[in-house]
Amino acid sequence: MSRNPFQIGVPVTGAELADRETELGTILKEVLAGSRLFLISPRRYGKTSLLLESRARLQARKIPVAYIDLYQATSLAHFLDLFARAVLEAAEGTAERAFRLAGEFLKALRPTMTVNARGQPEWTIGFSQQQADLLKLRDQVLALPQRLAERKKGRLAVFIDEFQEVRALDGSALEKAMRAAFQHQPRVSYVFAGSKESLMWEMVRSRRSPFFRSGPTLSLGPIPPQEFKTYLSSKFRKSGMRIIPDRLDDILTVGDEVPFNVQYLCHALWIVKGGTGEVSSQDIPRALDYILDSEGEYYTALWDQLSLHQRRTARGLARSGGATPFTAAFLREHDLGPSASVARSLGQLIKRDVLKKSRGGYHFADPFFKAWILAKIR
Repeated sequence: MSRNPFQIGVPVTGAELADRETELGTILKEVLAGSRLFLISPRRYGKTSLLLESRARLQARKIPVAYIDLYQATSLAHFLDLFARAVLEAAEGTAERAFRLAGEFLKALRPTMTVNARGQPEWTIGFSQQQADLLKLRDQVLALPQRLAERKKGRLAVFIDEFQEVRALDGSALEKAMRAAFQHQPRVSYVFAGSKESLMWEMVRSRRSPFFRSGPTLSLGPIPPQEFKTYLSSKFRKSGMRIIPDRLDDILTVGDEVPFNVQYLCHALWIVKGGTGEVSSQDIPRALDYILDSEGEYYTALWDQLSLHQRRTARGLARSGGATPFTAAFLREHDLGPSASVARSLGQLIKRDVLKKSRGGYHFADPFFKAWILAKIR
């Protein structure tokens, strides 16, 4: 049996990345123009894959790119370590050269180098949350990208993924320090990417935010259906399977056109079909059942975290389609009480990334969780 062509749970680049040429073009143009770009995306839309593909294309043009995932940072000191190492390694090309240069630029610290179990070099700079001069070191680290770009007499790009997490590290102080430092770095381009949409939009739209109107925004939406179907059809065909256009339409409908969910459904279809034959209309429910069984423990845990009122609200939205949660008929049918209570539950469900709000009403962020509710919660 050949390898499953639909990979899930890991970022992809190159030919594995479904059509995002328009967004890639925008990111490259903004980076080459020296911008501070805000990439705002729902979860499961391929944001990180888009960043990594952009990095690869920029590196092919000899522009170093530092990538930092703020979900990894557990404290201000940890963030400074991640940021400094990423920028130094991007500028210098290898961990060994970055390690040597760290001592020159951060003289108050003593970086350490070790070798991991795979025989690869690993190093840390040695920041501590208890350091009395941590705020002074913070400003030195945030100035690093411009200093390194000047040293190389070239440009540098910095991609910060899950940027909204900066507020969890040091309140607004770090956010203010970053804005103050980055606005004086003409040789450095930044892409600030985040998947908590409401918070990211607040960071760029609120006058109280340090990053208010500090750069262009790019909102990541669904992949155009025709381009997505072309990509999926090619994947099935190259793996030895067949699929007709109607079944591709069914896949996009069940996956609600969410890139991760569509790919996951195709991944499951390949498994239930054994990687051979033609996808039939009966195969798609089988593949969905496979996913619900695989994710059942996760969905059960997620359901358990919701209050009883939030559960009733989610169940009602799953059954109704989500467009009219404040009508008297909806409130009565699902025993939800006053509309103010529903508004609170909806807010919490959005905060938990169970729902997302759009002009068409409220929708499940994960369409398979909606399917699980319909199948398991009577």
